Amino acid sequence: MKKIVPILAVFSTVFFWGSSFPAMSFLLETSNPLILASGRFSLAALLSVIWCINNYKQKVKLNHLLRYFFAGFIGIFLYNLFLNYGQVSVSAGASSFIVNCNPLFTALIGFFILKQKVSYIHWIGIIFCMFGVSLISFDQEGGLNIGSGSSLILFAAILTAIYFHLVKPLILIYGTVTSTAYTIIFGTMPMLFWFPETYNFISESSNEIKLTYLWLALFPTALGYLTWTYSVGFFGANKASLFLYLIPPVSIILNFLWYDKHPSIITILGGLIIILSVFLTLFFQQNINKTRYV
Repeated sequence: MKKIVPILAVFSTVFFWGSSFPAMSFLLETSNPLILASGRFSLAALLSVIWCINNYKQKVKLNHLLRYFFAGFIGIFLYNLFLNYGQVSVSAGASSFIVNCNPLFTALIGFFILKQKVSYIHWIGIIFCMFGVSLISFDQEGGLNIGSGSSLILFAAILTAIYFHLVKPLILIYGTVTSTAYTIIFGTMPMLFWFPETYNFISESSNEIKLTYLWLALFPTALGYLTWTYSVGFFGANKASLFLYLIPPVSIILNFLWYDKHPSIITILGGLIIILSVFLTLFFQQNINKTRYV
């Protein structure tokens, strides 16, 4: 049972976050990126505040609160800002492929800054993944030029990698739910400036838009960040982030089923390269680890 829960958590994250990209593309047709971010996280932040109030006896050190603040500001606010603005001109499928190249940056940060070991198999997988990301990016408007949608989404991936490393030590101390709650609260605070505009927009929108916002707030956001924080705490940032490469296929399938949107051939080709590199990396890495203990 102990092994099943982490697996369920990480694959739940994959599904929930995969569903967020087509939903966000749909909402960006009528709302701006700031309204989208505020509408997505307001409910999750409210639920997080309720959790923290009910668990007020769990004291959090001041230096850890500052770490939660930076994790939330970088991994929630700035990440969604760059991702949403980038996705205005980038398709849902392509966006999900680009942003989920963050294991590259997670490994690089771990290797160069935190002095963590990264196997040569992992590096080979990273190189092939980036080749796939490059193919997809050049198929989008503006390519990877600075300021293009693809470049903004790529920067969002870097911010996610930083967030992974910031929050992992806190998970070990305070647990999954508390860590998720604090990061969402601090990450949502800057979005409150746009809450009145967000409230007016959603209240005057169609039922389809309201339901889409509700889905984003409850599943990819509140529940998705909870299952992901648990996954990072169990697997570690480097290993857990590899599973995120499975998000784009889910995103493309749901985008087709929900909105009848078809990805381009180049996006599919780049995506297949990314997925294949992930599976081969996990497969060979597992075999190497088994050999060491024989």
